[in-house]
Amino acid sequence: MNPATLVLGLPGGLKQEFTLSKARVTIGRATTSDIVLRDPMVSRNHARIERTPRGFEVADLGSINGIHVNGVRQTRAALSPGDVLTLGDSTFHFNPSHPELDPDVTRIETERDFEATMLGSPIPVHLGESALPRVAVCTAGRTWEVTMEGESLTIGRDAGSDILLDHPSVSRHHAVIERRGDAFVLRDLRSRNGTWVGRERIERVPLGDGDSAAIGRAQLVFKRGVSAHDLEVEPGQGDGSARRPVIVIPGFAGSNLWHGSERVWPTMRMLGLSELLRMDQPLEARGIVDDVVVVPNLIRLDQYGLLTGYLRESLGYEPGRDLLEFGYDFRQDNRESARRLAATIDKWAVAAPITIVAHSMGCLVARYYVERLGGSKRVERVILLGGPHAGTPYAFASLMNGPDLLPLGMMNLRLRDMLATYPSWYQILPTYKCVSDQTSKVDVLADESWVPEGNRALLRAARVFRKELGTHSSVPTVCIFGYGFKTITGAVVERDAAGTLRKANMVVTSSGDGTIPQTSAVMKGAEIHPVRQHHGSLYVDNDVKMRLKIDLTRQSARHAG
Repeated sequence: MNPATLVLGLPGGLKQEFTLSKARVTIGRATTSDIVLRDPMVSRNHARIERTPRGFEVADLGSINGIHVNGVRQTRAALSPGDVLTLGDSTFHFNPSHPELDPDVTRIETERDFEATMLGSPIPVHLGESALPRVAVCTAGRTWEVTMEGESLTIGRDAGSDILLDHPSVSRHHAVIERRGDAFVLRDLRSRNGTWVGRERIERVPLGDGDSAAIGRAQLVFKRGVSAHDLEVEPGQGDGSARRPVIVIPGFAGSNLWHGSERVWPTMRMLGLSELLRMDQPLEARGIVDDVVVVPNLIRLDQYGLLTGYLRESLGYEPGRDLLEFGYDFRQDNRESARRLAATIDKWAVAAPITIVAHSMGCLVARYYVERLGGSKRVERVILLGGPHAGTPYAFASLMNGPDLLPLGMMNLRLRDMLATYPSWYQILPTYKCVSDQTSKVDVLADESWVPEGNRALLRAARVFRKELGTHSSVPTVCIFGYGFKTITGAVVERDAAGTLRKANMVVTSSGDGTIPQTSAVMKGAEIHPVRQHHGSLYVDNDVKMRLKIDLTRQSARHAG
């Protein structure tokens, strides 16, 4: 059966679109629900949508205010395309799924165009199967998951293997994952090149949730399966003795920006973007954005409050005591944001080493603090979600400047020119050669010819930033990354002898989260955790929440990575 979608209407006319690719989807106010509704009229565990042989059905879970399908209260009902599902004050439209589109290239010229495009650009959330044990398989060219429905999963080069790894370094019958009661074991089958956990070649090893192993050139991550109960702390952990103090750092556009007593970001006005967010406008960052953020053709972010709400409600964190939310001026040089982060942490009265959870550009802020500002003495671990560790071709696409070019992937020339003044934006340009012109591969960080002369100092500063940042982490690191969605992974350009761009075609593949290519989101030497989720929704995914719980409540004081 093909997936279906639920489209949720949000305040201001914005929307969220949930793709239903799992057998059972829970909806409620609890932060462990698959779809979390911050609606006081909705019960903690309000409803469930089930995929049956007959189609999709919705069932009430004993909620106070019930569920309504097309205005009629129901305890259980089949869903048909076009049906309207109401829970409390929240309204969904049930529709068939549609093919994924290439990254946006909409041309927007007026305020009306901006508003219409924004309202037509829902926040995408993929709800994949997470209840059953499964293995995420990550190779250089592809990432996928295999569900364990029986008692074992075979791994090898043989065509009959459950996990087929077609590479000469893999034996035909290489390894097997076996269920032993409530436990799971990875066992090598006397393979030629071995099965490796860390730097140790193993014959047999127990598998816990999030554990990884290497076979040939593939990395395998075991996921035990997630229930709502699994996402909450176990009895005895509520006193906080097992929790790590944590700082949450959002990505680009994820911090509230104020001009005096006026909050200028987030905004739903195009004029507010191009005028109030100018670099010559002094702004103050105050906390993390708790709204859905949509800037057409640029960024779509779910509510960061769903992440911090999970930490508070399900893991027992207390703001100020063992949880900090760090907002920063995302326009400025990430090094300045890292210095502010250092000052914030210095003032925080916590004795234990801390864990940083960062998303997108916030990953670079966290890493710079750790590597250049002494953060490795205070930070025990960093958990990086969708980090542009090697940059993203999307940043290049958004900065392209030429007389015959549309500002591809951006709103219009005015907004493109505004972004071109942000030091931070140049710092997420790709650090690898993914752009080609008529003669060769182009290093867009080193080649200044494509950047207007007045902005080249920003490109030079970005090169210095990348050199200082490095490519490795000096503290244990987990890279959580999205895969399987159409993402700009390169570009083919034409330019004249002066370097001016005359034509550009984006290379789009399904090797990323829609914004960051998989190759950029993984750091060498880091643990990995692949998840089939969009960039702006990584931190609301229950698979990701489970990984956060594992890392934030683990027992050892220092976890080798």
